[in-house]
Amino acid sequence: MMKKIWRYRWVFRSLFSSIYFNFHYLPLKQAIRLPILLYKPHLLKCKGSIKIEGTVKPGMIKLGTFTVSIYPNNGFIYENHGGEIIFKGPCLIGNNSAISVGDKGVLIFGQHFTATTTLKIVSYCHIEFKDNVLCGWDCLFSDTDFHQLTLINSSDKPKAFKSIVIGNNNWFALKCIIMKGVILADNNVIAAHSLLNRDYSDHSYCLFAGVPAQIKRNGIYRDPMNDKIFYHDIN
Repeated sequence: MMKKIWRYRWVFRSLFSSIYFNFHYLPLKQAIRLPILLYKPHLLKCKGSIKIEGTVKPGMIKLGTFTVSIYPNNGFIYENHGGEIIFKGPCLIGNNSAISVGDKGVLIFGQHFTATTTLKIVSYCHIEFKDNVLCGWDCLFSDTDFHQLTLINSSDKPKAFKSIVIGNNNWFALKCIIMKGVILADNNVIAAHSLLNRDYSDHSYCLFAGVPAQIKRNGIYRDPMNDKIFYHDIN
């Protein structure tokens, strides 16, 4: 019993913040189940709305959980200026992460979204993750440039924001950057330190890598049920 209490001590540590957050955003029948658990939360702005679709279970959404020991145990930064966040199922976002949603932003998490640590999401337009998306360490998703550029000798201005849509079963390795306008089809792998900045919706089962990202290999994907590395070949 003591081991279980110690293992889940972070729940008690952030219980009051979690209670406030659930009852602030959710209908009573959902809030009383405490589906959202916050760990070391920094609540900068709590405007806008949060919706949970489907079955609601206690602790199904964990934000800031300490999952990776070599990154700071800084919990979770939350900032919502008035936008909408939708959870369609269980979600785990690890330590040292942050979400910022603009007053017109829409952020959608599909079933079983997982980000291990240091995830940064900036949604001032529209970002949608389909089911079973996995983000490795230190990834950034931003649907806005934050600054408008101006064309010489023209009254037109380039569009500084655009939706991001991430398909099912995509895996982002560490330090990936995903910019406005990215559309990614299902079952792809994004290599470490890659930059995505356009529509990739015509390609599935591909390995993308580079700045900007290009297809490096076809016919490849990550199978979460068979992805363990065995280091038996090390001399």
